[in-house]
Amino acid sequence: MFFRPRYLSILTTRQCTAACDHCCIGSSPQQRQAIPVQRIHELIDEATRIESIELIVFTGGECFLLGDALDELIGHATSNGFRTRAITNGYWAVNERAANARVASLRRMGLGELMFSTGTFHQRFVRVDRVIVGARTAAEAGILVRVSVETCDQATFDAAYVRETLADLIDARRVFVGEDPWTTDVAGRGDTLLTHERFFAHVPNPADQRCPQVLDVISVTPAQELIACCGFPQEHLPRMQLGSVAERPLDAVVATAPRDLLKLWLHVSGPVEIARFVAHYEPEFRLPRGASVCEVCAALQRDARAMRIIDEHAPQIERQIEAAFTQLRRQITEPSVPHLQLA
Repeated sequence: MFFRPRYLSILTTRQCTAACDHCCIGSSPQQRQAIPVQRIHELIDEATRIESIELIVFTGGECFLLGDALDELIGHATSNGFRTRAITNGYWAVNERAANARVASLRRMGLGELMFSTGTFHQRFVRVDRVIVGARTAAEAGILVRVSVETCDQATFDAAYVRETLADLIDARRVFVGEDPWTTDVAGRGDTLLTHERFFAHVPNPADQRCPQVLDVISVTPAQELIACCGFPQEHLPRMQLGSVAERPLDAVVATAPRDLLKLWLHVSGPVEIARFVAHYEPEFRLPRGASVCEVCAALQRDARAMRIIDEHAPQIERQIEAAFTQLRRQITEPSVPHLQLA
């Protein structure tokens, strides 16, 4: 094993109660692809044989569509010593009574963290009032909560409303609110090309950083493909794939995954720094400006010129990359609420 993942993200289903424009995984009520529940239980058992894994994330699509089966999966993971997180759009929190019943069961099963996704594109399907009810109920029950609000120039929803409504819990550090760039869906769903000029005004180069998620997070897609990061769009990038877990144990796929210098380099330096290396050999090469590391990373990997230059010339600095990767792994510390992609 050339890496030691700490987080296992399980994309339980591609189905969702919403069909948001620009959803990076293309989820909708019509999508039916899902990992069989029994297979998810097996993945949890197999994860116990990967000593570095600390946290299991249940996401989708909308993982709460699994109903009681989700609670059983969380209980299974908890009983095996894993911390747990679930990601949701909050559709189930129709009122305080419903939210209390749902959260009580999750808490009994040991859920530690709950992340809600909301914003302009979600409002058509799940009003923010449900997110507020769900977030407050979960936080008051002792579950750590993060509310992620989608942002872009076309957004009309203001995250300030969430912060004001949950201010007491935010002050108590039981709820965290973040604003995450919502990027144009590469598959074409969404009528508008999204821009981020307002975001760039505050953060000029948001993608110019390393990506610690690569190799730190491994994700099982609804097709039971294992990928080396948490970014759903990366599912379609061959270099992020580690292999299928449909017929092989998770730990076996991780243990036999081929060593890939690009993954190490993305973890150490990020796509923008790698693009500078490519430009040394191809002076006209430029990556499009992106609002997130995921967006720029996908653009880099889809560029045939860049991949050719990386494969030809990166081995010259292989020792430096590997040394930096080893050093980072020694220094790594757990953030209070690690970033993962949205539901």
